[in-house]
Amino acid sequence: MPFLVVTIVAAIVDLVVLAVFHIARPEVDPLTRPTSEYALGAYGAAAGVATAVVGLGASALAWAVRSQTRPAAVVLAIFGAAKLVQAFFPIDSAGAATSTGLVHDVLGNVAFFALPLAAVLAVRALSPRWRWAPLAAAGLVVAVVAVLAADLHGAFGVAQRVYLVGCSLWMLAVAAVGIANLPDRSRSLS
Repeated sequence: MPFLVVTIVAAIVDLVVLAVFHIARPEVDPLTRPTSEYALGAYGAAAGVATAVVGLGASALAWAVRSQTRPAAVVLAIFGAAKLVQAFFPIDSAGAATSTGLVHDVLGNVAFFALPLAAVLAVRALSPRWRWAPLAAAGLVVAVVAVLAADLHGAFGVAQRVYLVGCSLWMLAVAAVGIANLPDRSRSLS
């Protein structure tokens, strides 16, 4: 159960930090600019911490679900590792091209596709306890397509934010369902 609690806390932290950044950093256009740009400038350290926390939460969730769905757990672990490492490699500022920015972009792309894949791989294991699992996984896949399409039309920022909120909500829901389905003895011990 502690791993599931870590995941819930991580998802909530991510959602709160994302919401706060919209207020604290209004110069980052939420319609067109990626959330990674919050790492540049004021409060940038908070963005890195939030990214690492998401990685930690995903890694904890991977460990928690490993016995129910090993393929999803492996992909979740890859997502978690990508986010943990990405926290130390900020995005390049506009017009710059550095190896740090390249690492950020590669890890971001790995993470971008990994979490929806993990959600799809987990559907079968989750469905008996969470009837919305197939719909949630489909929603993340649609969000991936929406981000790719929005990028072609100058609306990457808003689509990415919808995708990221969906990812955090999926992790939160999976962890909450896991806690709700623990035997009573396990719930009272933690």
